[in-house]
Amino acid sequence: MNRVFWVVSILVGVIAFLAALLVFLWIDSPSPYLGALVIGFLIFEISFYHRFQQSKEKRLQ
Repeated sequence: MNRVFWVVSILVGVIAFLAALLVFLWIDSPSPYLGALVIGFLIFEISFYHRFQQSKEKRLQ
């Protein structure tokens, strides 16, 4: 796996974390950091899996 593969997935996760944190702070959530961390991690995992599948399909063709 190349470096761009990781950087894109991490960048998507960080952007999702920041967006979720702003939303949770805006709605006065009791634990905004924990909620934003969970959302950011889930979106990072989905992004990583999606990029992995694209890479795998490209190699098989």
